[in-house]
Amino acid sequence: MSLGWKKLNFFDKDERSDGDVPEPAVCSCVGIDQVFFGCKDGQVLVCDKQLHHQTSFQGHQAEVLLIQLIQHAGQQTLVVLGRDDSSMASTSLKLWNVTGGVLLLQGTKDRHNRKLLPVWAAGATDGPSITGLEFTGKDDAAALFVVTETQTLLYNVKSGAKSVIDEMGAAPGCTTLNHNQELVVGRPEAVYFYSQDGRGPCFVFEGQKGWVGWARGYLVALTTREPAGMPPQRLLQIHDLRNKLIACSLALAEEPLHVVTAPGSVAVVQAGGAVTCLREKPLSTKIELLFSKNLYDVALSLALNEQAEDSTLAEVQRRHGDHLYAKHDYDAAMGQYVGTIGHLEPSYVIRRFLDAQRIHNLTHYLDALHAQGKATADHTTLLLSCYTRLKNVNELEAFLHGHGSGADGSQLHFDAETAVKVCRSAGYYEQALFVAQRAGEHEWYLDILLEDMQAWDEALAYLQALPRQQCAAALRKHGKALVTHRTEDTTALFMRLCTAGDDNASTDSEEWLAKVADFAHLYSDRPQALMLLCEFVLNSVRAPPSEEVIYHTLLQLYLQPRLKDEGGVADDVLATAQAARRSKALELLNRGWPPGDEPRYNPDHALVLCRTAAFQPGLLHLYERMRLFREVLQVHMAANDYSALLDACERLGDASKGGEPQLWSDVLEFFGRQDWDCSAQVSEVLRYVEAGALLPPLVVLQALAKNSHLRLDVVKAYIQRQLKGAAASIDADRNAITRFQTETAAMRAEVTELKTQARVFQNSRCAATGLALELPAVHFLCGHSFNRVALGDNERECPLCAEQFQHILSIQRSLQAGATEQDKFFTQLKSSADGFNVVADFFGRGLLNATAMSGSAA
Repeated sequence: MSLGWKKLNFFDKDERSDGDVPEPAVCSCVGIDQVFFGCKDGQVLVCDKQLHHQTSFQGHQAEVLLIQLIQHAGQQTLVVLGRDDSSMASTSLKLWNVTGGVLLLQGTKDRHNRKLLPVWAAGATDGPSITGLEFTGKDDAAALFVVTETQTLLYNVKSGAKSVIDEMGAAPGCTTLNHNQELVVGRPEAVYFYSQDGRGPCFVFEGQKGWVGWARGYLVALTTREPAGMPPQRLLQIHDLRNKLIACSLALAEEPLHVVTAPGSVAVVQAGGAVTCLREKPLSTKIELLFSKNLYDVALSLALNEQAEDSTLAEVQRRHGDHLYAKHDYDAAMGQYVGTIGHLEPSYVIRRFLDAQRIHNLTHYLDALHAQGKATADHTTLLLSCYTRLKNVNELEAFLHGHGSGADGSQLHFDAETAVKVCRSAGYYEQALFVAQRAGEHEWYLDILLEDMQAWDEALAYLQALPRQQCAAALRKHGKALVTHRTEDTTALFMRLCTAGDDNASTDSEEWLAKVADFAHLYSDRPQALMLLCEFVLNSVRAPPSEEVIYHTLLQLYLQPRLKDEGGVADDVLATAQAARRSKALELLNRGWPPGDEPRYNPDHALVLCRTAAFQPGLLHLYERMRLFREVLQVHMAANDYSALLDACERLGDASKGGEPQLWSDVLEFFGRQDWDCSAQVSEVLRYVEAGALLPPLVVLQALAKNSHLRLDVVKAYIQRQLKGAAASIDADRNAITRFQTETAAMRAEVTELKTQARVFQNSRCAATGLALELPAVHFLCGHSFNRVALGDNERECPLCAEQFQHILSIQRSLQAGATEQDKFFTQLKSSADGFNVVADFFGRGLLNATAMSGSAA
């Protein structure tokens, strides 16, 4: 056996004695499903793969010298060289179509043109005999290996050029062609390989080579050894040259008649019809055999050579890795486990190396797992933990930057969120920043800058580069810290977000405005900065988003007696600042509710703020705008500001200007409840009341009678004037009553006369034209008579009395219509100083009659 070669059994042996190969068979070849034998009597015998006879035909009349099967373009052509006449030395070449049995060509060698067969001419000269011929290559690269007893030659088929590639030849039957189109030559000392480029590798095998063949990657050699003092030993050995294995060794008692090779099998035909078939075992069986001998490298090479499935390769590497792991060769074991990625559950490997505390090896495996895209978030966490535990910053950065394990760095090949969390927890903030930026996660990036690194300026610069909406979203979360540490810069950024940007903005995102309401809570410790922000936005944008909230926020800040960030300020400076803010508060209330326009803030909310802060100017302004005039008086009354009270009453109690006269009654009642002498104020009130006839004298007296400190002389002159005016009014009413009674009596008498007595018309002329009356004439009860021609179409009314009659009718209709207008009644009743007169007036217009008529109609 060759030195260093392991001997295994990859083939199963099947011996049979029922073979159908005849004794005269001198040559053989193998087809796809058949084996052909050439015999001495010229017969060609066709057998199946088990060497059972199928058919035969007469190839030559005398004998068959050589037989070969050629496969080309899907066809199998059987080439038979032999003699048809045993008395002649000439030979003939016949080609058979194996599938159709048609003779393709027949001829004799010596009749061919020498130009067509130049290589044959080379062998016809005197010299060593040709022992082997093998074609290699295709088309223009086609060449012919010619082996003689003393030389190995190569002929170019196209050009006919000849070259000697070795000065040694070979015995007959000791040449073949392998799957790489290389010439295999067996010599006593070794087996040599040749290509068109020259001599290649050689493999040393002991023994005289009697025959060599090739069977799907295996070299089959028939050798004879002659040990000293012992009979010769004949062996048929099958060699795996790639893995340096003797895959099978068969001892032969005598020289075999034929050795037939086919992919995966070798058949040895011996004398007497005995056949020994060697069939290659399945790949799984061969691999298990190699496992049993710990030949894992050979098993992997064998699997690769036979193009096994990836799962099979992974299983081989796993077994190899387990073997190496058991020997504590962790580095080599990890090299095998890496090859199982995608087939072997990663936890199998991870658990092993965690138990062995082999962090370095585990890091290598996890890195490869990520490079092949098979890692999960948990794997990323473990890998980064390994890097940080080993404090291997270079490897960590290489992994994060995408340059580890063959990654191209074009994109992240790991779970970014997990990487950021691990790096932050381990204190590798720069690396976490890189991952967050590469992943496009602005929130993570800012979390690291602000929470871990406190890089306020860098965070602000990063925020300014973001689109407006993303910047605003980030500030909602991180704005508190920025406002605390970089108040001015952060406020400036808020100003930019809450006001219109570039006038040339082309996208909706550039025109989008943030709301101050979304950020106001961030300024809980910086109210002055919030005040500045609200003022800037309110002055910069006509109708900013959340405008109402801005007004409320500013008003609340203006009314604060002391802002939180005004610590350490002197009392006089603080008082001045508070006064200035309150002045701004009143201006803000005026600005937010222009006259004749809708308020831009919630008046009720503003009232609460002003009442809480006891801000009297704001309360007065809001009460007046909300037409809560009595509340205005209440403010002045509570402040005992009598001058302002009277001014407010004069301004707001005039009914002609939309005021409420009832305010004067409230003022009088206020002074009537006082326990001090307020004669001057009462006199002033009475002057306004009397000038505008705002209140009845009885109401005035009833209100002032409650104040025991008031003297009668305060109201004496007022009462005298009121009584004198009332007496004059009574006299005028009496005269009017007398006149109306006289006129009414005359009218009733006339009505009675019309109802009871005949009316005599003695007019002789037309009242309209002055012409004598002619029949037909028209007489009216008023005493006027007209010619019918003078009246035209209007015969129902006297033209002379019609105007006066229509005036009376219009007055009557107006009174009736006014009696039904209840809203007008209540309005006049509310605004009148003497409500009794208003009621009497509407009664006179028939208010009750109109109400009764409406109820009947319903």
